[in-house]
Amino acid sequence: MSEHQPKPQSGQKSQDLAGRTVQELQSLAAAAAAQTPGPSPRKPISRAARLHLIDQLSRWGGSGLALFAGVSIFIAIVTARQLPMRAAVWTALVFGALYLCRRYRKEFRRGDPIASRPFRWRSYYTSTLTVVSAAFGAGAFLLLPGGATEIAAVETLGLMLAATIGAAAFHAAHRASAAAAALPALLAISGAGAMTFGPTALTAALLSAAAATGIGVAIAAAFVEKRAAARFPRTSFSRRETLRTPDPARSSDLDRAAAG
Repeated sequence: MSEHQPKPQSGQKSQDLAGRTVQELQSLAAAAAAQTPGPSPRKPISRAARLHLIDQLSRWGGSGLALFAGVSIFIAIVTARQLPMRAAVWTALVFGALYLCRRYRKEFRRGDPIASRPFRWRSYYTSTLTVVSAAFGAGAFLLLPGGATEIAAVETLGLMLAATIGAAAFHAAHRASAAAAALPALLAISGAGAMTFGPTALTAALLSAAAATGIGVAIAAAFVEKRAAARFPRTSFSRRETLRTPDPARSSDLDRAAAG
């Protein structure tokens, strides 16, 4: 008999809840959630939010790639016009990497078979973006030989730093992509600046700008992700209820309650 004692208590609770309105049930659920001890662990964002961020990455990323291309052309023609061979080699490296990265993006936006695997496309795009950033950052060493003046170094490194910041900001929809667009180029720019200027205030300013870029891009990526999570919340409860095997006894009880 003791084994069957909890069942009447459960039935009594069900009867108590059956006579309440929707507003009262919502109040009870809110009160129970408020009494939960300790902070709840941070849940990952929904799949719909991740797909939305991938779509944003494919749309915004084109502007970041265009920024890399435009600044590369400007530096090669204007700032590094006295070093035509080095500028030509650097431009070829950058545009070769840009071609592959842009091709992946175009295939995804066009609806090619890779578009049916958005997470795999994102990994491919991020890896090629790392190559673009590394090729772009290589210009800090190719275009600044040992005898380069400080004015030319400031102009070149300043333009490259600005382009890196902008390209990383355009890829803020995905933290790994933003880091791939910024980190290789920032490391190269910082290293070239330290070799050119030595332990001076310019080097400190360059390193500070690189650190501020990383922090700013991380904050922007967190903000974009938070907005996507708010727009596309998790629906695990609804999915669990949908996939649950229907209970005939429970369905009949609900039908009688609705009819009454």
